Amino acid sequence: MPTVKISTNSELAQRKKNWIDFDAGRLLEGQSMDKLTDELWNRLLDLASGDVRTNNETNGFREIAIFKDGVIL
Repeated sequence: MPTVKISTNSELAQRKKNWIDFDAGRLLEGQSMDKLTDELWNRLLDLASGDVRTNNETNGFREIAIFKDGVIL
């Protein structure tokens, strides 16, 4: 089952747009919590129903290592 990736800041979401499925960092840029909550909930429902695919599925990524030891470039 694919993993839904949510970024905590928009800079990360922009840099990793092929990985990140939802940019929660928009809260810090002035969007309301209610709007983002509704948007995330609807996105999750679309993913769960199969109407939308995660970015990993769309881009053919099978694995991702967000937390790994060593140097990360």
